[in-house]
Amino acid sequence: MARDIVIWPHKVLTTSTQPVTDFGPALEKLLEEMAESMAEAKGIGIAANQVGVPLRVAIVGREDGTSFEIVNPQILSKQGSIKLEEGCLSVPDVWKKCPRVEKVKVRYQDKTAQWHELEAEGRLAHVLQHEIDHLDGHVFVDHLSSVDRTLILERMRKLQKSLARQKDEAPPPGQKAKGSKRS
Repeated sequence: MARDIVIWPHKVLTTSTQPVTDFGPALEKLLEEMAESMAEAKGIGIAANQVGVPLRVAIVGREDGTSFEIVNPQILSKQGSIKLEEGCLSVPDVWKKCPRVEKVKVRYQDKTAQWHELEAEGRLAHVLQHEIDHLDGHVFVDHLSSVDRTLILERMRKLQKSLARQKDEAPPPGQKAKGSKRS
């Protein structure tokens, strides 16, 4: 079952996540729900705190449409610089060129606790940095100008209010909305 995606500047997105220590069924379930949330939102990556869970785990999409899970990731090295268009599931409908490094070497665990190292460049390096930033309590707008951040913050606060109103107005499960003629 997909989880709701948290909208920035929610506190869970601005706080560092906790390392995963339990690699059991709860982690497996979380990863399945994150994958469903990412697919529903048509994303290319998602971090656990984007679905309200402050754990150091993310799913990273590759350019070929496949994805893989990273648990307790660490960036070991960075090289070069690049600016690519970037968006975020927690900052919907906002796209900005964001500075990143071009190549990264990342160490991470998989869902069975096995350690891996990966060298990535270009788009994959960009996505890895984006998701690891989430796990460190940062969103891509932190890399933008203060003017851009302020404008985006206003939009996200309006969106949060609108979503809260919709949630408050939604009927309980199994009941029709007022004035609804559909069953």
